[in-house]
Amino acid sequence: MSRKLLTILPKLATASHGSTSDALTKIDLSLAENLILRDELLVFCKDAIVHELRAENLSYPPGFGGDPELLEALASLFNTYFHPSIPVQPGHIITTSGAGNALDALLCSVCDDGDSVLVPGPYWEGFGPYFRIHANVNTVVVNTPTFKDTLGFGMVAALKSAYSTAADASRVKALVVTNPHNPFGQCYPPEVLREFIHFCQTHGLHFISDEVYALSTFKSPTALPPFVSALSLMGNFPETDIEERHPSKCSLDHSRIHVVWSMSKDFGCSGIRMGCVISQANKPLLMGVGLSAYWQTSGLSSVVALSLLRSTRLPDLIKLNSERLGESYMVLTETLAKWQIKFIPANAGLFIFAKLVGNAQDWEGEAAMIRRLASAGVIVSPGRRFDGGDGEKGWVRITFAVPREMLEEALQRIETCIGPCTTDGQDRERGG
Repeated sequence: MSRKLLTILPKLATASHGSTSDALTKIDLSLAENLILRDELLVFCKDAIVHELRAENLSYPPGFGGDPELLEALASLFNTYFHPSIPVQPGHIITTSGAGNALDALLCSVCDDGDSVLVPGPYWEGFGPYFRIHANVNTVVVNTPTFKDTLGFGMVAALKSAYSTAADASRVKALVVTNPHNPFGQCYPPEVLREFIHFCQTHGLHFISDEVYALSTFKSPTALPPFVSALSLMGNFPETDIEERHPSKCSLDHSRIHVVWSMSKDFGCSGIRMGCVISQANKPLLMGVGLSAYWQTSGLSSVVALSLLRSTRLPDLIKLNSERLGESYMVLTETLAKWQIKFIPANAGLFIFAKLVGNAQDWEGEAAMIRRLASAGVIVSPGRRFDGGDGEKGWVRITFAVPREMLEEALQRIETCIGPCTTDGQDRERGG
């Protein structure tokens, strides 16, 4: 077996984090999977296959970057909901078999074997294997001293420090940012995103914005920044360096700004396997992505995606998704508040980051809680997996994008595990 696989497989082997073979009794809130619209989407997908499937959909996909009609529909989606500075054209898009494949193909196109990319922590644990398995790219995790600074200017300073102290900065090729954030469920303020882009432009790095939760925003009692796509920041803007505060103009190199999106999260279709890369000024890179993403989007996936994106019901589905996410968020957070469990307020995504072990002194305290919850029939994601630094222990990510009855049953089971409250109250501050 290759050394690369020997490095990756042990990490994958721990992904069950407490689940057992008695899967029928388990409520799995560890997956970032959107079940909120599952019933509506199941009917829609069946209708699409029955009424839209044609003989040519059983052949190899047409076009180098994806079905031309699908590319048109995707461009319309981004122009309507992502508010791009420069209108998105079908030629700016390459379809892939999911966002993971899109990221893999992007890194294969911008990095050489053994290069590195910067990733703000905490971050989705799947980045490590995705970045290594084909592109063989190293992940340099950049953390701030506390979670309060993760989505603010503290992360800008941390990125600058990580780059300047890298063993070989010439091997650092990109910054990969997830916005809205996973696992915090918050959006980066536009001024911070501009600093990220300026940092990348200064050092000749690619800025890759993973925006798979872009349409999964909802109303929150906490005032939080709304979602702003990197596509809407493609115009020139003044530099606002947090340390030096000197005004100048930053002329953007659009060829180094790329966005990733998929249907998995926003439309609850993770099994459809349809993602894409949007890059508005780099045709050679898009060709490289198309070559690297040799797992093309299947004809059946394209049929369903095209039917959904063209549907007159699309705005209503997006609105319904937002409403139901907001309702589930309130059910979960009101319960956590009642239990005096600290959590990070959210306004996007499918999950909450909560500190179920308020007085955790080591990682074993967190792991013990995960095992206790699994024994009670609830699976959640350990906070340690998101690599947020050694100073933050006792956290878990809890997915709430599930049917109401499932969430309520899970909360009843969780309550049997947490015992007396060990925190001094929830933290309502952003990112804390």
